Amino acid sequence: MQRARRGLIRASVLVSFFGTLSAGLLPGQEEPSDTVTLSDIRRTTASGQYAHPTSFFRLHGYVTMVYVEAQDGLGSEVGATPQILVSGLSPRTGVNESGFRNDAAVFVGGEPLRGVGAVVELHFVGNGLDPVITEAKVTWDVAGLAGGDASLRFAFGRFWWPFGIHNHEWFSAVNTFSVLSPAAGEAVPAHYNEVGAMAEGEWLVGRRVGINYVAAVGNGVPSFELMDNVMATAFDADGDRSLTGRLAVAVRSAAKVDLGFSAARGRMRSGTSTDFGIDDPRRYGAEFWALGPDLRVEAPGFRLSGYYYRSREDLEGAPLPRLDRRGATVEPAIVLTPRSKQVQRVSLVGRWGYADEETLAGQTLRRTQFGAGVEVQATDLLKAKLAYLVQREGRDAPQVANNLLALAITAEF
Repeated sequence: MQRARRGLIRASVLVSFFGTLSAGLLPGQEEPSDTVTLSDIRRTTASGQYAHPTSFFRLHGYVTMVYVEAQDGLGSEVGATPQILVSGLSPRTGVNESGFRNDAAVFVGGEPLRGVGAVVELHFVGNGLDPVITEAKVTWDVAGLAGGDASLRFAFGRFWWPFGIHNHEWFSAVNTFSVLSPAAGEAVPAHYNEVGAMAEGEWLVGRRVGINYVAAVGNGVPSFELMDNVMATAFDADGDRSLTGRLAVAVRSAAKVDLGFSAARGRMRSGTSTDFGIDDPRRYGAEFWALGPDLRVEAPGFRLSGYYYRSREDLEGAPLPRLDRRGATVEPAIVLTPRSKQVQRVSLVGRWGYADEETLAGQTLRRTQFGAGVEVQATDLLKAKLAYLVQREGRDAPQVANNLLALAITAEF
């Protein structure tokens, strides 16, 4: 009898344990009492915390100082990577060298009329003498739909390409490593600021589950090349068009989970340009497509972000009919909350990533990157980051070891 009773107790404990896990909870945690709102499942963007117009006038931004101790192989060309986020190309050597750099951004937004607003985002990178406008858009919030369970917004003007989550890496206030992952710079068109129209919104499909979506049409991007896209922020001004969409499932329980899938297609270039050599893809007319999933998880003491992208550039009249690219990035983090008045959070962060890129010479260039870092959040507006990264040029230059140590201090306002 006692043995049967103990068996029943064990069975009830197991049922209770797995029941809490199925609800997204850990043992000892209570189920949250409040249901989620549309704002809880809104698509997360790198500039969202600065640029979201919620008042008549809003001014925010950040200032970052970065010190980089880099090996001689670091730079912006093939065989000389990874690319340091805050560019510091030496006029003498043409590569990123060790030293201090600065990045700053200003976000101005407002909603002078209910539901109608505007946002301007301005970045000062490197020496700050050539500021870049990465966003300048008009926004319109349509009234709530489906009895308040859905929403719809429109944006017109210039905005960050709404593909995946890799655009977060272009903000020094967000990027833990002060270095781009290979996939962010090579697997898809990089630093892509679209000019056109965008529609996005949310839809609550359950008590703690919803979806968010975005669709955009614009002039597109001229190429996959990293440095040209960074300097010109990659928007096109010709008759070509590109379509981009992303759909994500958002779960809000003890853990916040966002699982998205993006797809894009469009024409890059028309005709042949004699400004580039025969071994440069930019010489030829081209169309492109890109797709891939992305994931974000935030739980007590842990967070994770990652994405996998595939893309293809279909060329016209080139030595090869197409160029394929693929890449992935994974960043896990353990978040500690020390009992200190001087420190709010300490995050131990890791990164692994790679990118494969085909060339017109028939090669496949592979870059593999891995590293670790620590981020200390002193206050809500002040953080410091220390990271060490190693990158290998796996197939084309296996003897090259590109290592980098970066220290960054960011203050927000």
